[in-house]
Amino acid sequence: MTGKFLRGFIDGSLSTLGVVIGASAAPDAVIIAAAVGGTLANGMSNLLSAFAAEGAEQYQELRRTEEAMVSRDMRGTEPDRQISRRTLRAGATDGLATIVGGGIPILPYLFLTPSEAMLVATGTVVAGVAAIGAYIGRLSRRNIVLSALKMAILCVAVAIVVYLVQSLIVPT
Repeated sequence: MTGKFLRGFIDGSLSTLGVVIGASAAPDAVIIAAAVGGTLANGMSNLLSAFAAEGAEQYQELRRTEEAMVSRDMRGTEPDRQISRRTLRAGATDGLATIVGGGIPILPYLFLTPSEAMLVATGTVVAGVAAIGAYIGRLSRRNIVLSALKMAILCVAVAIVVYLVQSLIVPT
């Protein structure tokens, strides 16, 4: 489940950062509304897609087991119930992590001016994604600093691209 949480968290924080940067020319309330709406929609989307993907994989494996057992129908058995629980947990983990991650770039807009909030949101998301990179580096027994740096650079690249697109669309 750790992988599902990390995927959802990164997805939520980066996609919501994109929303707040993309909407940065709008009033505070519009930025917050767009970010909250995007975060909730993204979280629900990830919940449903993780649930569907996990279920498809698990049930495909169960069908293979049925075939190996001379086509015994395993609906309602303990393996079938375990699959249902795993798919529910996978979807909930991914979806909720997306919403939690998506909340990070929103919070600065509740307390700071939009320009300050954008910088704080970007810095916070970059730091969070870098921390996840370091964690992944530690788990994989690779260079922790290099792993964190790669993730941070990719995160900054996303923020820059979104900012440039926003700048092209909304002239200052």
